[in-house]
Amino acid sequence: MPEVISVVNQKGGVGKTTTTVNLAAGLSEIGQSVLVIDFDAQMNSTNWMLGRETEEDEASIFDSLDTVAGEEAEEFSLAELAEDSGAGFDFIPAGEDMIANTFDSTIGRSGAYPNQLRVRVEELEREFEKGLISTPNGPYDYCLVDCPPSLGRAIMVALVGSDGILVPVAADGFSMQGLKQLLNTIREVRINNSDLEIIGILANNLDLRSGLVKDMEEALHNRYEDLMFETSIPWRSKINEVTTLGTYLKDHAPSSDARSFYKSLAHEVVERTQAPTPA
Repeated sequence: MPEVISVVNQKGGVGKTTTTVNLAAGLSEIGQSVLVIDFDAQMNSTNWMLGRETEEDEASIFDSLDTVAGEEAEEFSLAELAEDSGAGFDFIPAGEDMIANTFDSTIGRSGAYPNQLRVRVEELEREFEKGLISTPNGPYDYCLVDCPPSLGRAIMVALVGSDGILVPVAADGFSMQGLKQLLNTIREVRINNSDLEIIGILANNLDLRSGLVKDMEEALHNRYEDLMFETSIPWRSKINEVTTLGTYLKDHAPSSDARSFYKSLAHEVVERTQAPTPA
């Protein structure tokens, strides 16, 4: 099974999509095979990797989840939807059906809820083991789920289907309050997924010119100690540029130190999940 990691924080603007995509690229660069799933109706990851939002008649992760409990469960498998990002990893797009009211009334009321993602990932692994499928960059060591800024039913499906979570946080008081709420949600999820663990908390997009930011980062480390990644991500213009342009650091700014930050994070993720590092 791939290690399924949800990148989650109900607070918006903390860099979940930026973290997900750059981490996927970093993992790919150190020899891991990765699938990214966009779970957010805003489709930021999809826009980045596809270059546009999905259209109404295009299949998305919503269709895959929606057909798990139906008569046509074989349709819209993860393998069928996987596309090549162009950066050495695959992705599955989101669609506008992922908005909360549609998701809750369809996926959330299914008899399979909240196990739809888990079912699809297990199906994917079986098909790879039997040699029934191929994808551009699979089979996968990691599956990263870019989650929406909420704690609704989509998050429940993502976390029940995950082995662990990665939490990007900004060094501010609001993020620390949101982190406390998220930890409470994790305790609820463990009723359905007792093995869910926090892989790490990532201090992200830090403007280290500010003394207050440095103080808040120190407070995060003091409060959450071993949960914090040793790697933190300072603010860099190149990170903003690749997000805006829909490209990747290895192509847009190969000598930028930003690229090394995400490779360092990738190594930590591998170490914390005890995945074998390729030679």
